[in-house]
Amino acid sequence: MKNLIIASLLTFSFSAHAFDDADAHLDAHVHGLVEMNLVAEANHVEIQITSPLMNLVGFEYAPRTEAERTAIHTVATHFETPHKWLKFNDNICQLKHHFVSHGNEHDGHHDHDEHENQHAELEAKYQFKCESDSLDSMTVSLQKLFPAIESITLIWIVDAASGLATLHHGDGTVYFKH
Repeated sequence: MKNLIIASLLTFSFSAHAFDDADAHLDAHVHGLVEMNLVAEANHVEIQITSPLMNLVGFEYAPRTEAERTAIHTVATHFETPHKWLKFNDNICQLKHHFVSHGNEHDGHHDHDEHENQHAELEAKYQFKCESDSLDSMTVSLQKLFPAIESITLIWIVDAASGLATLHHGDGTVYFKH
């Protein structure tokens, strides 16, 4: 549990730093890249994913047509059902909580011109409870659903170990223990 707290603080710290630098870096995200953070301890796993909407639907502005609204809804559905693209190898994990948000959601009271050049992102957070206390590996197949994703950068903390992995097309498995 201590690692979960530390990882949460680190994630918040990095997020706060990125927010502070947002004015200096207008293009804070990179099209084609997905960022994923994973923290696992005992039988609990938490995952956070951030992706430019361009990777997922081909645009980043507020949807203007019915087809664009349908595309956003379809993407949200995929991210609300992570068991279809995320597998904890040799471990059965149940989704306990999730949160999915995309950056072009707004209440309709804003001027649409202010959203035209927005770099919108999808953010998803998940909490899983697993049957086993050991998480040896995980397979992510988001790139099969969304071919515009060129790579997934995964920062992970599993028990007392940590690491960084880059997942490319056809190579979506990461091993936490060697």
